[in-house]
Amino acid sequence: MKPRYTACLLAVVIGSMLSACTIKPPISIGQKESTVGQGIVINLTNTSDEHVHEVVVDITSPDGEAKQFVIPTLAPHESFNLGWLKLDGWPIPKGSRVKVSAKGYTLSVGPQTL
Repeated sequence: MKPRYTACLLAVVIGSMLSACTIKPPISIGQKESTVGQGIVINLTNTSDEHVHEVVVDITSPDGEAKQFVIPTLAPHESFNLGWLKLDGWPIPKGSRVKVSAKGYTLSVGPQTL
């Protein structure tokens, strides 16, 4: 191989590896009012055809209180509802900010205000 061709090929390979490592996890964030009147329920959906592992949900209320919840795995197109029941009785207040990260992705989805 010619040196110039090799350098260009290496740049393309490294560039594609870096872009693959910085993709946000394929998770959409939705919300709804709790049916029992206990704050907001966050709906997380894996929008891909792949399993997403170690999904970390960080929630910060308007007054600065923070909670974290980890979902071990979201199957392809699986949805998960997160509310006061799964957060040990902590109702998610309106105006909270949510950020979602996952293993294998260096960027997060959000923060999004609920």
